[in-house]
Amino acid sequence: MSARDVAAGLASVSLLARGRAIGLDLLDGTPAGAWRSFAAMFVAAPFFLALKLLSSPPMVAEADPLRLWIAEAIGYVTGWFALPLTMLAIARAMHRLHRWPLFVCAWNWTNLFQVLVFLAGALLAAVLPHGLGQLVTLVALGYVLWLQWFVAREALDVPGPRAVAVVGVDLVLGLFISGLTLSIGLAR
Repeated sequence: MSARDVAAGLASVSLLARGRAIGLDLLDGTPAGAWRSFAAMFVAAPFFLALKLLSSPPMVAEADPLRLWIAEAIGYVTGWFALPLTMLAIARAMHRLHRWPLFVCAWNWTNLFQVLVFLAGALLAAVLPHGLGQLVTLVALGYVLWLQWFVAREALDVPGPRAVAVVGVDLVLGLFISGLTLSIGLAR
C-alpha cells in the first residue's frame, strides 16, 4: 500500500460520494490496482472497530469476548473479499469482465467511505433522541445504498437495474456473513 494509492482512493471516493463518476478516472483500473485497493480494508479497520464498539448491543453474559472479536475480525476480512470475488463470476456473465478491476477499486474505496458514513451516523444517533437517531441511521443507510448503486452502475457501465442487482447481491452476502459471524462468535 503506497501513500499515492491511498490518496488516489480517497480523492476518488470523495468525488463518487457526490455523484461524480469522474472519480473513477483517479483509480488504477488494472488487476494489480484492484488488488492494491484492498488497502482500504486496513485504512477502514480502526473506524470499523469504533463503529462496532459504538453500535453493538450489550454482550450476552455467557459469551466469550475473545471469541466474539475473533469472529468479527474474520467476518470483516471475509466481507471485504466476498463481493469482489462473487462479482468476478457475475461480471463475466454480464460481459463486463474488462470492467471488474475498476469496479473492485471503486467498491473497496467506497466501502471505506461507507464505514465512515455509518460511524458518523452512529455518533450522531447516540446524542439524539431515540426517534431522531433512528432516522439518522435510516438516512445513512439510504445514502450508502444509493452510493453502492451509483458505483456499480458507473464502474461496471451497466444500466440501473443491473446495478440494483449488484447492490442486492452485496446485501445478501453481508447479511449472510453477519449472521455467520454472530453464530460463530456466540457458539459454545
